[in-house]
Amino acid sequence: MTSSAIRTVGAAVFVCALGSAGVARAGQNPASQDPIPPGTITLGPVRITPSLILSDMGVDENVFSEATSPKQDFTFTISPKTDVQLRMRRLLLKFTTAADYVYYHEYKSERGTNSSSSARVDVELGRLAPYASISGLRSKRRINNEVDERARHRDLSYATGVAVKVASRTSVLVNGTRTTIEYQPGEEFRGVNLAESFNGYRRTVDAGLALALTPVTTLTGTVAREEHRFDLSPIRDSNSWRVLSTVSFIPTGVVTGSASVGYRRFEPLTATEPGYSGLVSNVSVGATIYERHQMTAVFNRDVQYSYEAENTNYLGTGGTLTWTWLLVGPIDVRGLAGRYLMDYGEGHPSDTSMNYGGGMGYRFTNRTRAGVTVNWLRRNSDSAERTYRTRRIYAGLTWGTT
Repeated sequence: MTSSAIRTVGAAVFVCALGSAGVARAGQNPASQDPIPPGTITLGPVRITPSLILSDMGVDENVFSEATSPKQDFTFTISPKTDVQLRMRRLLLKFTTAADYVYYHEYKSERGTNSSSSARVDVELGRLAPYASISGLRSKRRINNEVDERARHRDLSYATGVAVKVASRTSVLVNGTRTTIEYQPGEEFRGVNLAESFNGYRRTVDAGLALALTPVTTLTGTVAREEHRFDLSPIRDSNSWRVLSTVSFIPTGVVTGSASVGYRRFEPLTATEPGYSGLVSNVSVGATIYERHQMTAVFNRDVQYSYEAENTNYLGTGGTLTWTWLLVGPIDVRGLAGRYLMDYGEGHPSDTSMNYGGGMGYRFTNRTRAGVTVNWLRRNSDSAERTYRTRRIYAGLTWGTT
């Protein structure tokens, strides 16, 4: 099922839900249980929150991430997005659709449209809270820090689970997901067919406990079993165990996001392929300090699959720190720095990418910001063809995001 099909299914679900919303109890305000984002259009039990981002409008000095003779071009990306939510009695429906329109003036091969959609239903049944979701993506984005090619691929993910409340602040969680990825035929990176490297699926089952430490903070402990299977490259097949602890913060607090730290045992099914046992993490946390400073930290450490046949996986470690200072009135200053290490194991070259930059912005409202940013990116490698530098000078405009 493609993202367009998901949009159709989601629209049908909401039409049916709207038709049955009239049977809700008179005087009931089902939406009152959730905070309303700024700029939301409210139609009875339905909320519609639109947003628009104009990003990366400027000069890309190394379009193809080349070590020598870099190509320069003018580019911009327009990204509209719509979130729709409907709550009636014990049922909560959420539907999101988004798109990116990427433009390059001279190198038309880099132009493209990325579209994504997701739908989720949650049901409140006393102590039981089951859910089901589906999401789809058709994209030409770069898949990770390693593969610099803008290659067309499709992703599809299903998930279902249930939370069982066993005490006033404690719940038992059980979840299952299945995610597939499929590259279009002919998509290559450095002579390697990406479909052979990545096409396949990941299946995950996890269970754990969630404890509400405070009204704004939740601590979750989970144990997960993962299976990766590849359609055209079974040598990459693997199983994994994960044990994770996660702290989550509500989106409207001083601290937002979540931080997961734990242990992963990664076991390839082919004995000649390298495994891994050790620390993994996934952190994406923001904080507001004295109402004038915003700090955002993103950090990841985990095993990733490589496009290369001789190095089927690597350990990726790194992240980005962004600081925004509301300087005076509506004017802000922003700085960022990041580093990411790709460790391919003993006897193989390791790659490091570093980026840093800064800029200024003007906030017309709490949800509208225009800004200019300069960003430098450098990748170092023992392999000459993987080493490159680039600089991007670009402007952007966001509307409808906080």
